[in-house]
Amino acid sequence: MIEEDQEGYAHALARTLLHAYYWVDDGLQNYMRAHADFTLPRAQSMLMVCIGDGVHQQTKMAEVLQVSKQAVQQGVRELTAKGLVEVVADPHNGRRKIVQFTERGSAMREVARQGILELERELAERIGRDRVGLLHDILDVDWGSPPQF
Repeated sequence: MIEEDQEGYAHALARTLLHAYYWVDDGLQNYMRAHADFTLPRAQSMLMVCIGDGVHQQTKMAEVLQVSKQAVQQGVRELTAKGLVEVVADPHNGRRKIVQFTERGSAMREVARQGILELERELAERIGRDRVGLLHDILDVDWGSPPQF
């Protein structure tokens, strides 16, 4: 439900979701800094999430993240320079390349996975386990394609 605050501004869903995303991302960055002495810019972090979710082709990453292929290529170059990913021949199609974690990238992914679990525990303490479960349920529902206006 859209409500207006004291200044008359609508509390839009997009703003609420964005604040929630930043809370999670900032918390994860803090966790990574504390437990791995390492952080990534948001764009590179999102590429790591894609790879962890099984998206290994750069064109697919661009589609999923809704960014340009050039932005993905730049991010992959930066992650490669940091030793977190490598670009290799696709074992199923020799004409294609895929992006995969290096050993160091896999280790960072595991630290990040632990961080996400810790963030969810912290959120459950703050807002309640039932609300966190409800949040998962709501966000996991298929919203369908964005409306065309």
